[in-house]
Amino acid sequence: MHYIDLDYAYFLGMVIARGVISESGGVRQVTINFPHSSLEVHGIHISVDQEVSIKLGLTAIRERMLDLLNADISIVDVEGSIDLVIRFLRNAMPWRSLLAIVDGQHSFRSFRVPGIFMQPDTPADIKREFIKGFADVAGNVRHANRYVDGRNRVRLDVLNYIQNWSVPVDLCLLLQEGLNVPVQNITWGHPNMNRGFREHQINIFAVPFLKIGFSFRHKQQVLEEFAQHDMLKGGSYQECPGRRIIRRRKEPDPRESDPHLPLELNGRHFDSYWQICKALGCPREPQPNQLPLLEPLESE
Repeated sequence: MHYIDLDYAYFLGMVIARGVISESGGVRQVTINFPHSSLEVHGIHISVDQEVSIKLGLTAIRERMLDLLNADISIVDVEGSIDLVIRFLRNAMPWRSLLAIVDGQHSFRSFRVPGIFMQPDTPADIKREFIKGFADVAGNVRHANRYVDGRNRVRLDVLNYIQNWSVPVDLCLLLQEGLNVPVQNITWGHPNMNRGFREHQINIFAVPFLKIGFSFRHKQQVLEEFAQHDMLKGGSYQECPGRRIIRRRKEPDPRESDPHLPLELNGRHFDSYWQICKALGCPREPQPNQLPLLEPLESE
């Protein structure tokens, strides 16, 4: 068992989202990439410069990590994004714990959600801080995310690599079963879901995501504005029950046997997002009162 406090849980969330670990010639380094491809973020009435806001937020994160990691930390501009570069000065406990927790993997392309966050006896505030770290790096809240009924959503993006398809399922379970934050669905980057091999998207409505929130001020401002707007409209927020009624069948796609797919999915056809979740190990089953739930109306 590794000791994990709130700060280290947040650090691990950032690493799992977009971190790369390297060690060469005595240089131990973690690079975490914060994209800002869209420089303007708009809420309903709020408009912020995302690049400036990320830099301000990263300054605060850097101070937090300095106290935690005893490392040299710099903020580096790269094209379309900003890197948080952490160089560990010694082979001390923070570095050794990180290597043990990621189980020998070195990139977000192959990381899994660390098992400690999936354990029922891990405190909820530790789990929440892990999700917040992930969301600060790989989460977005914007008007384009809204559902067909007009309610706003947060999306957690998992970039699509053959070794990390379990991450969306683990994050969904952590949110719903570990934190009681309902997940609407997962938009998989799978050819049966009409998205080719784009990133996977975990969709959470803005109101329940207030329980997690963002450390970055610009994201938190937009989240709060969207949530306030949606609360005025009312309505309930139901979690994904694990299975739903399939309303329509999808046409076969020759890419169902693409080598990009993991073994659990390769050569199989899926009509709904939850079937992919099941194939990847989702254990959830609907309660009797959840059986009438239908699929979302938007494209899956």
